[in-house]
Amino acid sequence: MQTTTLVRWGCASALVVAQAPAAASEFSGGVSVGGIQIGTEPKLAVSPFVGVLWRREKDFRIDVHNIFSIVPGSRVGFYDRTAVTLGYVTETRNVSIGPSLSVYVMPVCGAAICDRVMGIAPGGHARSDWYFAGRLGASVSANVDWAGGSSLILPGSLVVMVTAGPIWRFGGARSE
Repeated sequence: MQTTTLVRWGCASALVVAQAPAAASEFSGGVSVGGIQIGTEPKLAVSPFVGVLWRREKDFRIDVHNIFSIVPGSRVGFYDRTAVTLGYVTETRNVSIGPSLSVYVMPVCGAAICDRVMGIAPGGHARSDWYFAGRLGASVSANVDWAGGSSLILPGSLVVMVTAGPIWRFGGARSE
């Protein structure tokens, strides 16, 4: 009963926030390809992503980014990361940094054994977008997460991901 009430309040809050006008908003999306280091072996990851500009004051802004990474292989892995960042913006470039929270389900091999791990990891996120043809550009992002605890499968408890790929700015208006 309490869970249902909590979900209803969450949905109502989301509707109110979604209807609130923003001084300037911008949406972006794309797909990146890069590497993820989790455990002892690096893996390739394909990562569709979306970003929402929440608020802009002159050259500074607050962004919310979500990157959903798929790690292909015989045992597919998923790594979903959301970051709230403070950034500096120009007409053709955005640079931002901030905290992130990741949820993952991954096949991982450690020094002694391989297994499937799942969990939630806090971390840090840095991102840079360059727009070179109007709304089309390129994006590079890096994320470091702390998976927590000690494990033979996750030595060092760090997860590092670096991705790069095209980005498309759509919807919303830019104000200078």
